[in-house]
Amino acid sequence: MERPSIGVDVSTYIAFHFAILGTLSWFTGLGFLLPSLGPSIFLFATLPDEEMNYPQRIIGGQFIGAVSAIVAFQLLVGHPIVGEPIPPRSLLGLRQVLATFLAAILTTAGMFVTNWEHPPAYATTLIISLGFIDGVRGAVVFFLAVLIVAGIHELFGKRLPIWNLPYQREF
Repeated sequence: MERPSIGVDVSTYIAFHFAILGTLSWFTGLGFLLPSLGPSIFLFATLPDEEMNYPQRIIGGQFIGAVSAIVAFQLLVGHPIVGEPIPPRSLLGLRQVLATFLAAILTTAGMFVTNWEHPPAYATTLIISLGFIDGVRGAVVFFLAVLIVAGIHELFGKRLPIWNLPYQREF
């Protein structure tokens, strides 16, 4: 029997990740699903043999993006602003913009120093440095989600290849 096309496999593979993270979010009430995980999962599914998308780069890059953003946010904003309206031309708004600037510099430097470049981590950097994640606890939950995604990929994407992902495999 012929396997479904790559598009079907890739989309269901991505949906499988989202289902696991969504179930964890639903059961715990914690934010395991964040927008920056979507591009990372897509890269796992579509370009798994590219060095840029190796699990250590995705984990490392996301970690650097999260830590850089936490540092920048704590230094320049310092208090939770989730759901707080930011008035135009306010000091809080300026500090938020400066936090994104500092977080981007720290993220880039960290990625290049460690050789863990991962472009989707910049979404993480923006999400956290803008204060859309509720503090360090939210960032820790997000990083756990990154580890879960990498674990799912290692187990189901590589070791037990249920999906027909575009690997360059040697048999």
